[in-house]
Amino acid sequence: MNELNFKKAVFLLSFLIVNPVFSEKTHDHHENSSLLNKSDNEEFSKSTEGLPFVKKTESIQLKDGQNFTLIASEVKQKIGGKIIKRYAYNGSIPGPILEIQKGAKINIKFINKTETDQTLHSHGLRLDYRFDGAVGLGQKAPVKPGESFDYKLTFPDAGVYWYHPHIREDYSQNMGLYGNFIVKQESEKRILQVNKIIPLMLSDYLLDPKAQPFYKNRANYAAMGRFGNILLINGVDNYKEKINEGDVIRFYLTNTANTRTFNFKIPNAKIKLVAADASPYVQQQWIDNITISPSERYTIDVLFKNKGTYNIQNSTPEKSQNFGIIIVGNNKSEISYEKNFLQLKENKELKNEISSISKYFDKKVDKQLKISVDMKMDHSGHGENPEIEWEDNMPTMNSFMTSKDVTWQLIDLETNKINMDVNWIFKKGQYYKIRIFNDPNSKHPMQHPIHFHGQKFLVLSDNNVKNPNLAWKDTFLVKTGHTVDILLEASNIGKWMAHCHIAEHLTAAMMIGFKVEN
Repeated sequence: MNELNFKKAVFLLSFLIVNPVFSEKTHDHHENSSLLNKSDNEEFSKSTEGLPFVKKTESIQLKDGQNFTLIASEVKQKIGGKIIKRYAYNGSIPGPILEIQKGAKINIKFINKTETDQTLHSHGLRLDYRFDGAVGLGQKAPVKPGESFDYKLTFPDAGVYWYHPHIREDYSQNMGLYGNFIVKQESEKRILQVNKIIPLMLSDYLLDPKAQPFYKNRANYAAMGRFGNILLINGVDNYKEKINEGDVIRFYLTNTANTRTFNFKIPNAKIKLVAADASPYVQQQWIDNITISPSERYTIDVLFKNKGTYNIQNSTPEKSQNFGIIIVGNNKSEISYEKNFLQLKENKELKNEISSISKYFDKKVDKQLKISVDMKMDHSGHGENPEIEWEDNMPTMNSFMTSKDVTWQLIDLETNKINMDVNWIFKKGQYYKIRIFNDPNSKHPMQHPIHFHGQKFLVLSDNNVKNPNLAWKDTFLVKTGHTVDILLEASNIGKWMAHCHIAEHLTAAMMIGFKVEN
């Protein structure tokens, strides 16, 4: 038995000693039903009776001032050889790709035809906080089944964004409620030299008869999040794309998984990193792979020089999995962009913008957060913790840890206030240096993707290593034991939140409040 498996065995044994009713037989959730109130055991329906099959995702261009209807509904889909119930926006998974010009304003009538409360969160947009989809801050109440809500969205920044629920994401988002906004600027029509643009939404799904079901009044898998055993690209487990020999493809990558951090790789293809969440990088660079945590987005250009089949891989220290293929056929590219692709360009506009605020980089820290957790079991002390948990290595324990057992914590080190007791006040137009420390000695040390609503930030350093290549972001992965410094631009007035974007951790209270005032 290797050291890692020994540590797992020691922990599982301690878990079973403290919780003797949880044994391997309790993989069947009905056998431990006496431990909970009857209402605690009420599951979301899995029935597919009468549901339509999921449709193909459409790409829709929306003009300034246009009205658009977005419907969340129940569908069925074949995954892992089984037909299962799913949720979809306008009948598709992902939902429609909404293409919008920078500066546009769009009105979305959101209709909820699912069985549970919903909201629509437009992730990364610097919009009016009343339409951010965060219940209790801007939006007063969720959208009940059968009801609707009108969202007025603004798109001040070019980039790749996405939309998803902001209530019980652990269920609704995992069921298929996610889609992309592609916000373009006029100059892109002149400078974009690629043969094709392909958004890829990366996710996973847990399809296992031993898995715990989704409960209506609490999230389970609250320790590490719900890892899926089937990897998905654009909602399917058999993703394939056909292109021509010599094509340069621009991929918009979005991680929509509940908890899984992907290490995205296309072996034997040349990859160029172009942009992050909300802007290009100052300097394009060559990469072999890209680590992308939940809700992060990256734009990459890829040259497929030779014909053949290229695997899309999730390549981690634990294992490599193929979860999609690119088939390069015999036809050659109609237009060759290889010469342009081989040039690593500098974004002078962004460089000048960042240079103008570089005086804030070395300022003293304004706010400090510590990441910790309060839970019934102590998972620490079993040796060195990895910076990233790539897989669920304790599925039995994790499956039974619920949002009633676990409180993930963001602690303000100045006041010692925790989670939504924190309410920072920022002034519009100011820049704030925020330090986030992920305590490796907490009861369960693991990575956390931290997202700030309604604003954008620069990642200045990670574990005292200065970031040499900046881009505007709204989400960043804070690895176990790491200290990350960000520079937040307080640009958007309103009541907001910052939180971990592991869906189960958000349901387990891992969020703080902040306000931007004039």
